[in-house]
Amino acid sequence: MGRKSLLLLSVVSGFLLSLPWIFPSFSLVIFIAFVPLLFVENQITLKKQNQKSVVLFLYALLSFLVWNVLSTWWIAFVSFSGMIIIAVINAFLMALVWWMMHLVRRKFAARAGYLSLVVFWLTFEFLHFNWSINWPWLTLGNGFANSVKLIQWYEFTGVLGGSLWVLLSNLLIFRLVKNIFRKEMPDAVKFGSFSLAIILLPVCLSLFQYFRYEEKGGIREVVVLQPNIDPFIEKFSGMSDEEQSHRLISLAETIISDSTDYVLAPETALAQMWEDQEISQNLVLQPINSLIDKYPNVRVIVGAMTKKEIDAGEPVSDMSRETDDGRFYEIFNSALLLDHSEKVQTGHKSLLVSGVEKMPFEKYFSFLRKYTVDLGGVSGSLAAASQLTVFDGSGQDKIGSVICFESAFGAHVGSAVAKGANLIFVITNDGWWKDSPGVGQHFSYSRLRAIETRRSVVRSANTGISGFINQKGDVVNKSDVNTNTAIISEIRTNNTITFYVMYGDYLGRVSMFLSGLIMIYLMVQMQKDR
Repeated sequence: MGRKSLLLLSVVSGFLLSLPWIFPSFSLVIFIAFVPLLFVENQITLKKQNQKSVVLFLYALLSFLVWNVLSTWWIAFVSFSGMIIIAVINAFLMALVWWMMHLVRRKFAARAGYLSLVVFWLTFEFLHFNWSINWPWLTLGNGFANSVKLIQWYEFTGVLGGSLWVLLSNLLIFRLVKNIFRKEMPDAVKFGSFSLAIILLPVCLSLFQYFRYEEKGGIREVVVLQPNIDPFIEKFSGMSDEEQSHRLISLAETIISDSTDYVLAPETALAQMWEDQEISQNLVLQPINSLIDKYPNVRVIVGAMTKKEIDAGEPVSDMSRETDDGRFYEIFNSALLLDHSEKVQTGHKSLLVSGVEKMPFEKYFSFLRKYTVDLGGVSGSLAAASQLTVFDGSGQDKIGSVICFESAFGAHVGSAVAKGANLIFVITNDGWWKDSPGVGQHFSYSRLRAIETRRSVVRSANTGISGFINQKGDVVNKSDVNTNTAIISEIRTNNTITFYVMYGDYLGRVSMFLSGLIMIYLMVQMQKDR
């Protein structure tokens, strides 16, 4: 197999991997997406030259660059260089996984190499949920976000279970095709049977769960607001704070009634304000308070940027800012819950977007702060909460308040459910990505959170997509992108705790442990050879 053939196979793998993120109905393609790249690795291994391991890394890097760029090109709407940096770093880490697998395979055997690919890859995805440069967007299990009937068992495994499914299926199909090419038909039949079993058994289990599942909990009526304010030309410069508040309230008044329990408005819908004992009297909140006066049973959840002063004697963090008179304060991306009481419940975003809301490793590289991408007042090393906030709603309701990027983290959202949340409300902007695949991708990840936690998820996005998702991950109602609208639906509360909520990303923790053992054993054997 020549160099051109290896290049073509690498590009084909990257293209196939990107299809579920570009075209939601193509999720099943991911079962064969790694097969061309596995043939590339197999061909290079057969040459049995030590320097060829670097060549494998370069072919894998090409494949993963294609996947990353085709799937997340929409980041370029904000920063072309930022998109390139994200794609290159993520592709480099993915290629590193394949290079490590290649080393294990050459040192031991094919089975050991393929086992290491599974645990190394799951470790990589697990780390992407937990380290400073977290970017779980292209987690393999996310590829089924719009095929919820096939993945009801995510309530036991989370998305890493889907990643394991993808990896095993690709390895078995690769062996099937390889045996067919070699005309080794008994082995082809064996691996064909294994391939069908590994794909069809989870699907059958999921369909059984889907059609038997009945939603639980009391009924709540929720209104979702989508003001459709362009973040590039209106949100932070072209439209006054008063006009933006008026648009929100006008939308709410078109659809709200005495039976409405909650009104949800998007991320940073309100102007900046100080957090203090008098926050309920802030002029920015007066239009909302007037709406609550008309409908005293309603509770409004809305996004805002809030500033919190650091008291004298309290430590000043790397995220702190200084006023002209020498006082220090921090800025948060926040969610507020307002009701007929004087108390304003406040929750802060705890998972910030690298390069926009925080600079990774800023403690050690503080000079990089000036390179964060400016998104109109929500950039520049914001402060973060230590955990996701759970609001007290009406009666026994507990609301997990999820802000934007946080909705891509299953265990993080699950932590709110573990703290008692029986509803999940997501607020976001998403207008930065215009009408691109990124908007649909972000919306679809909320469907995964609904299955993992068996919670109804309500989502308000500034320019869309806003909507309602039931406990099975079905979209009950949603808005169109780039429309000024309000939508209403009934949802159910649920207090059942799923296996995944209890144990989180246990597949990732197990894989990280196994990866450590494999690497230690590999290094010991390499040292013996020397």
